[in-house]
Amino acid sequence: MNKKWRIKTSMEEQKEERLLHRMVRELCQEMDIKFEKLSFDWILQLSKNGQVRHITDNMFDNNMLASGTIVSDKYATYEVLKSQNIPIIEHKMVFNPATRSILIPEESNCKLIENEFLKYGRLVVKPNNDCQGNGIELCNSLRETEIAIQKLFNKNNASVSICPFYDIKNEYRTFYLNGEVLLIYSKTKPFVIGDGKSTLGELASNLQLPNKLVVAKNLSKLDLEYIPSEGESVEISWKFNLSGGAIPNILEKGELYNKIEKLAINAGKAVNMNFATIDIIQTMDNNLFVMEINSGVCGKIFTELVERWI
Repeated sequence: MNKKWRIKTSMEEQKEERLLHRMVRELCQEMDIKFEKLSFDWILQLSKNGQVRHITDNMFDNNMLASGTIVSDKYATYEVLKSQNIPIIEHKMVFNPATRSILIPEESNCKLIENEFLKYGRLVVKPNNDCQGNGIELCNSLRETEIAIQKLFNKNNASVSICPFYDIKNEYRTFYLNGEVLLIYSKTKPFVIGDGKSTLGELASNLQLPNKLVVAKNLSKLDLEYIPSEGESVEISWKFNLSGGAIPNILEKGELYNKIEKLAINAGKAVNMNFATIDIIQTMDNNLFVMEINSGVCGKIFTELVERWI
């Protein structure tokens, strides 16, 4: 590869003012709101006319604590939405025997995992409380599934979710505020088109992929010396995360927009959220399912990519 994939350290990232902080600071200046950074810049404190509000990381204080706690757990979100007949991808909970042994069913984790794999043939393993695709693995064998779960347990995850693999046509992110959807964008997975001469690594180096660990991990799973035939399309990742190189495309109003909007509003109301991003998938047979709800609203990569590509 001509391009060296170097990941920014956390210290390097901290030297730059976060995009969210800069945007909030500029808005506060325009609206005559006192803007303060507290607790080593972890807390933004906004004050005006005797009222004080806070932003911590990407979390805003206009959501109720219980609602924010529910959506921070993927399995809990699944249970709440399923109880209200809202389409959501299937989840099963697997508890860490080191910390949650009392919650493990009598048939054991092993039996649960085996049954799910035999039922679906492929499983997605994910931590219950992470984001940006971190720790998520697509497993094509029972052994791969067991290893992926154990890796998460070794990182002190109290529980993980296992889901069937959905053949996803498109993934959409919706921005939800007080019962309304303000914006929807789709995500296109990163891919390259072969020319019959260049290696996969050379083709990937020409993409403007984010300088992030998740990208390096995705590339490490590919045969970068492989030479795709002319016109051959090769995906860099099976996931749709912007942090992994996916490209956002703002969805225009229309029939599909209306269907996604309705599902997102129903999901947001079901968990009593006021402000969130709600991720929805469209399968190859055009069914829509909620994938997850995020109370931490992050738009940094989206903003950068929209400026670059639109």
